[in-house]
Amino acid sequence: MRSYEMVVILQADLEDHNAVSEEIAEVVRGLGAEVEKVDLWGKKRFAYPIEKQVEGFYLLYTFKLDPAQIKEMERILRLKSQVIRHMVVNLEEK
Repeated sequence: MRSYEMVVILQADLEDHNAVSEEIAEVVRGLGAEVEKVDLWGKKRFAYPIEKQVEGFYLLYTFKLDPAQIKEMERILRLKSQVIRHMVVNLEEK
């Protein structure tokens, strides 16, 4: 298992960001990950419009996951309508 960080941007107009945050954490856990930390960064304005929206709610996840499961996790996140963007970064040095 490798260590990863993932930033997720949710639609700013959602009523319950905490519920969606926990739902995403459950998806990650369901793939066999150990979720170490979830930070709610809050609502931030974009530098340019993304999908006709000017702000989003940012979340940061730190977790350990088998590298073979990353593509499946990204596929699931792309299907979620609340997620505007996401980015996964490997924390381990080469």
